[in-house]
Amino acid sequence: MKSKCFVLFIWLFCLADFSLGDSIESYFKLAEQGDAAAQYNLGFCYAKGRGVAQDFDKGFEWIRKAATQGFLDAQYFLALSYSLGEGVAVDRKEAVKWFRLAAEQGHVDAQFDLGGCYDRGEGVAKDNKEAMKWYRLAAEQGKAIAQFHLGVYYARGLGGIEDKKEAVKWYRLAAEQECAPAQSNLGGCYYKGEGVAENYVEGYAWDVLAAMNGDAVGIQNRDLMKKYLSSSQITAGQARAKELQVMIERKKQILALGKDEIPVADIAPSGFGSGLLINGGYVVTCWHVVEKGQKVTIACGGKDYAATVVQKDPANDIAILRVSDVPGGIPLSLADSKLGANVFTMGFPHPDLQGSDVKYTTGSISGLTGPGSTPLYYQISAPLQSGNSGGPLFDEYGNLVGIVAAKLDSLKMLAATGDLTQNVNYAIKSDYLVPLLKTVDGIKIQPSQTKPVNLLSLVEDLKKSVVMIKVY
Repeated sequence: MKSKCFVLFIWLFCLADFSLGDSIESYFKLAEQGDAAAQYNLGFCYAKGRGVAQDFDKGFEWIRKAATQGFLDAQYFLALSYSLGEGVAVDRKEAVKWFRLAAEQGHVDAQFDLGGCYDRGEGVAKDNKEAMKWYRLAAEQGKAIAQFHLGVYYARGLGGIEDKKEAVKWYRLAAEQECAPAQSNLGGCYYKGEGVAENYVEGYAWDVLAAMNGDAVGIQNRDLMKKYLSSSQITAGQARAKELQVMIERKKQILALGKDEIPVADIAPSGFGSGLLINGGYVVTCWHVVEKGQKVTIACGGKDYAATVVQKDPANDIAILRVSDVPGGIPLSLADSKLGANVFTMGFPHPDLQGSDVKYTTGSISGLTGPGSTPLYYQISAPLQSGNSGGPLFDEYGNLVGIVAAKLDSLKMLAATGDLTQNVNYAIKSDYLVPLLKTVDGIKIQPSQTKPVNLLSLVEDLKKSVVMIKVY
């Protein structure tokens, strides 16, 4: 069924091509000139009888010409044809050859199918490590069924590495894309406490979803667990299943959006952060703020804009976003700070509760190192809350001296030391931002400002360039 769906996809691709007004004649002229896309389209039309009398042999010849030029759809078409025996005799080795060529160019379906060939030993010697390699490449591109298979490999140690936590990670990614077998396997992990804390209610919830999606194992487990769970657990599990389904539908809505399309108001962000808009339409923030976002927007001047990550430094928790057509932005000037120096930050703590107006807090540099004496951070006394992350830390001249990154967990410190700490927060030093900024064309760093300014006027000017980041 999977492979037939892929063939249908290619068929629709050809129909869509025709809707643009292309003709067999124009395809033929371009194909004769060596245009690989035209060769593929012409060959496909002959193979399927679209606009011309069906002639699979002639179509196959044109498609092979396109495939030998590296045209991905043509390579994958040949791979499927040899694998399924459509128009040609089944030839598993030839199928593997073309799957590999497409997979090496990043074709996600070819990567998954090549993994399957190694998994089953079809057209190539069975090799679980190679299967796992190709499943992983497809899984990392977001293919749900590949994520499920990768989870199975980790759960059973089939690729030489048994890791229950990794199995749960990949099952969850696939389950959230409505892959029913992954949903039932994830439920099983919660029942057994494998790779995740034991939780019968959560396990039952995933089995409810798997059963709803027609998975036989999910149906069996759902019905079996009814005998062992209390009525309150069953009710809680059903309620949790509804929550999970809402989350899944929300993710589908977000993934369906175009690159620059802004989510509608009824799709709530999954997280918030702050950032600094600088000249050229770039936003400086923390990597952890946007790391898990399927879509990121910034709010500026009462309007939302689509943003994309153009550069990142996960090791130092820094990211640079690009926003098109956004007004404003300040010239970027950086500076070091000293122990005891006055600093201030602006951002959007808990905007869902405290509103969308920018909030100002002030404090001082209370330490020149962070946790464990790491030189990455300044310790600051300015009060911070969730949503401040990624916001700018300014000195009294308006220079950026840091990026607000973290706050010390008071409850963990209380448990560890018996002391309830307050206003112990951290900002990444601007020095660590410089190498990343230099890799992005269009960003200019201005000399440090040293002329005294009125603080109220400075805050009024800077707040226009402090933006709220919404992560979906």
